[in-house]
Amino acid sequence: MGYKLITIDMDDTLLTTAKEISEKNKIMIQRAMKKGTKVVLCSGRPHKAMYDYARSLGIDGDDNYMITNGGAIIENMSGKIFYQKTLSNDFYREFVSFVKEHVLPYCVLDIQGNTYTSGFEFIDDYTIAMAYENSRGLYIKEPEDLPADFEITKAVINGNEQRLDEITDFINRRFSDYFVVRTGVGYLEIFPNNVNKGEAVKHLAQQLEIDLEDVLAIGDRDNDISMLEIAGKGVAMGNAQVGVKAVSDYVTTDNNHDGVGNTIEKFVTE
Repeated sequence: MGYKLITIDMDDTLLTTAKEISEKNKIMIQRAMKKGTKVVLCSGRPHKAMYDYARSLGIDGDDNYMITNGGAIIENMSGKIFYQKTLSNDFYREFVSFVKEHVLPYCVLDIQGNTYTSGFEFIDDYTIAMAYENSRGLYIKEPEDLPADFEITKAVINGNEQRLDEITDFINRRFSDYFVVRTGVGYLEIFPNNVNKGEAVKHLAQQLEIDLEDVLAIGDRDNDISMLEIAGKGVAMGNAQVGVKAVSDYVTTDNNHDGVGNTIEKFVTE
């Protein structure tokens, strides 16, 4: 089948554990694009942490796109945002009060991808790693230090896998009006209830006048499930979580063995 749109998660999907794009992944993506297929990187990362990867693949210009911040923002490669969903300043203040009460390490991101946290207790390694990966600043600010109209794209509770396993159900109950999802090792993220990768892919496909049956999506974690389910072909990585494989139409090789490239070769470029 000739898929018209391919949406690809980044970490542990497109990228190897060394955070690199394999040569086969690159070749197959570029081959698909030459056939006229749109390729869209779809990640929890903000713009700046995705831009160089996209450019290295030849994804560039006003008519190519990225889905960033876990589906909160859709923008073209020139940085023009045409879809944006944020969490209010009231939520931001409520969230910070909650994590302080329960002594939970946290950070939040604004629409530029800047990372904010408070100076209470300590700044954990996951917050530092997120700020570094996003290639933006890490700001130590309290909510009252920021403008009254300051809004965020997501709130993140950090911790090792065992700690997040212990608190995930509690956080889901506390923030039941929001979309709560584990996005990677160390990160439990909160978005507006209608924000996820699936909704963003659906919106972009509609903008591009592409039927969802003509979309191929590739991912590995819980936050990819929504786009795998709405796509005509949902593909799980070999290293994907069990639940992700269960909802997918096909399981490819893992992220260190050209899973994305093998998928495109099988379903798009053959």
